Amino acid sequence: MTGAVPTAGPPPGPGQSVVTMGQFFATLRRQLALVLVLTLLGVALATALFFTTPKTYQATAVVDVSPTSGGSASSVSTITESRIVTSTSVVEAAQQTLGYAGSLSALADQVTVTSPLDSQVLNITFAAATAQGAAAGANAFAHAYLDYRTQIAQQDTARRVGRVQSQIADLQKKLAALSQNDTQRGSLQNQIQQLQNQLNAYQTSVVNPGQLAGEAVQPSAPSSPKKLLYLAGGLLIGLLAGVITAVLRDRRYDRVRTAAELQHNLGAPVIVEFGVTEGGSRPGLLAATAATRGAEADGYRTLSTAVTAHSPTSRVVLLCGTSKDGDSLAPLNLAATFAQQGLQTVLVGPEQAVRPATELLDMPALPAPSGAPLADQLVEVRELPALRVLSLGDEVTLGATLRAAGDTLDDILGTADIVVLDGINVELPSSSVRLGQVADEAVVVAYRNRSTHAALERLGRQLAQVGVPVLGGALLTRRNRLRRRDGESGGGQHGAGRGDQPSGSYFESRSIRSAEADLPSEYEPAGPDPAEAGLPPYDPGYGPVTENSPGAGSSAAQGSTPAYSALRPSGSLARGARSGSSRSRSASGRRR
Repeated sequence: MTGAVPTAGPPPGPGQSVVTMGQFFATLRRQLALVLVLTLLGVALATALFFTTPKTYQATAVVDVSPTSGGSASSVSTITESRIVTSTSVVEAAQQTLGYAGSLSALADQVTVTSPLDSQVLNITFAAATAQGAAAGANAFAHAYLDYRTQIAQQDTARRVGRVQSQIADLQKKLAALSQNDTQRGSLQNQIQQLQNQLNAYQTSVVNPGQLAGEAVQPSAPSSPKKLLYLAGGLLIGLLAGVITAVLRDRRYDRVRTAAELQHNLGAPVIVEFGVTEGGSRPGLLAATAATRGAEADGYRTLSTAVTAHSPTSRVVLLCGTSKDGDSLAPLNLAATFAQQGLQTVLVGPEQAVRPATELLDMPALPAPSGAPLADQLVEVRELPALRVLSLGDEVTLGATLRAAGDTLDDILGTADIVVLDGINVELPSSSVRLGQVADEAVVVAYRNRSTHAALERLGRQLAQVGVPVLGGALLTRRNRLRRRDGESGGGQHGAGRGDQPSGSYFESRSIRSAEADLPSEYEPAGPDPAEAGLPPYDPGYGPVTENSPGAGSSAAQGSTPAYSALRPSGSLARGARSGSSRSRSASGRRR
């Protein structure tokens, strides 16, 4: 019975992605150096601007404004008086006092007049390049304003005196024209007397334009630039620029970093995530056989268990990746892991994909494809008797080789429990698609910070076109190279003839403790021990071991492994062909 992977809702489509606070802070952690550099750059630029900006000093003179005509205080409009301070007449007088050589408009721009609400006070502030100039300018404008008001008041008084004197003269002329007995003489004399009293009042009045309530003094420090304001502004602008640049740069980074990103690309769960010791090139040792207790070998065991637990009848599994990944030992490690678990395993792939098996395992050179059945072209691995390797020749003729075999691997499945197709170490993207046509299911292998989102999405579309379901993904992180452990044979005389490497070479033997220190440690078994959890032992080839299970009495079947229920993948399958169960196969060939 084919096991079904539980499905979940589809991942967010284009335009539906939501950035959480956790993702935002994760972006800042990844781009922390960039954010810090731009923040420090902003502070440095603000500091440089602070020292290069000309200093400005401000001084303020306070003027108490009084009504010049002797009216009430409410008759004075501070708004009107504020405009008078910057009028041309006042500015010209201040210019003469200061000896200012610039234009009147430039001088007026240095003056600011304010007035507190409901008051008769004007605050005249003058800005200059020096403290002395600021105080002198404020006082000059205050005195020029008061002088202007005095002048205007005196002119107003003179006009009134002239008008009264003219009226008195007119009345005196009329009085002289009348006879001594005329009754109008008394009336005219009274009017003349009243005007004379008014004239005396005007002539004896004192003009009070206001007073300088507070003389401007030299400021002790410049009013601008303000150091704290500049530094805070530089820090804020630099931090904002750093955050924006970090987010934009992170969004343009097309490589896979987390399991969540890989799951989003595939639409299928990430089965396992662990570190590998490939280092981007072919190492001299195979993790599955040279360090069987390491985290990398255990990661491949988890992957193999998930493959067999998902569907025991799906016996052809394709491991595929992207061209950005470089050389990968994942297919060979997975095939070796199946073989170590007692499953008759065949590793199949183009010539360049399976060539590392001859370099890392004790086996003869792989022959070129011939017209013989594929089962007759298998090459045995002496140190892993359960593993055999088949070369399909050049990638260009891969389609012809598979077509000659009837586009099936039935003759191989007659003698094998599981077939691993290497679709990672290929040069042509079409090779992975062609191998997918003979696969029951696929596992997409991605390398952290190497595989790109665009390539993974393109691979998913290609696999959907040929109808191969994607079981899930495996996210690998390349670490330091692997070294052999003392006393660990790895399931055979791995790398026979290499034990004579000189001391200090790449194959130098190390103690188990020191070798474990170099291995990735982020992988942990996904469940308790079956014996502790009350579960029957699990055989990756057949599932839970019962009394009627094949090999139930063997020591291999009784081994303790993580709980198989915890290793079953969950989540949605890839879109397209992945939404259903595995493709139906011929009962006479594929389901033996």
